[in-house]
Amino acid sequence: MTPKQKKVLDFIMRFNERQGYQPSQQEIAKGCGFESLGTVQHYLRLLERDGHLSRQWNARRGLQIATPEVVGAPANELPLVGIVAAGKPVEAFQLSDAIEVPSSMAGPGNVVYEVRGDSMVEMGIMDGDFVAVHPQAEADNGQTVIAEVNGSITIKKYLRKGDVIELHPANAAMSPIIVTEVDDFHIRGVLVGSMRFYRKWTGKSSI
Repeated sequence: MTPKQKKVLDFIMRFNERQGYQPSQQEIAKGCGFESLGTVQHYLRLLERDGHLSRQWNARRGLQIATPEVVGAPANELPLVGIVAAGKPVEAFQLSDAIEVPSSMAGPGNVVYEVRGDSMVEMGIMDGDFVAVHPQAEADNGQTVIAEVNGSITIKKYLRKGDVIELHPANAAMSPIIVTEVDDFHIRGVLVGSMRFYRKWTGKSSI
């Protein structure tokens, strides 16, 4: 990896840790001091070619940092504690398992959830992805959170307007969840990053 490729990859990882979602190409250009989006696209292609990240081409924030199995990066194990809905909330329950994550996601106390649904696809979080989460009971407006509403959990962007809380999807086809004072609501944690595991093609077809 060249120094400039590493600069781009490091920026993407730091941005994701701070904001809870992947940077756009414009944000990468500004953060890395590039004058054109063409330069950003060049380095993204190189990083994708070498297996350091993947991209969802139809999403503005569709970058995904590759998993340790792909790039051989240092990994840490975090508890896989449950399934979280990216769509209609699902009933909360606990899992007893563990999963390897990149060192950038392995902060103290962090845990992992498996995502089910497509309400966060415009952030590059797809059905079947895994999200690393830092447990905490509060969040700032705009942060992506794991929230529990009336006994069910979901992943959404958190917005508070007075006494009303709105949980916004990252999917233009879906509506936000409105949480009022009568609802049993609390935040389980804030998104740290997301991962995707790719199945290897075996050359066999089920057709």
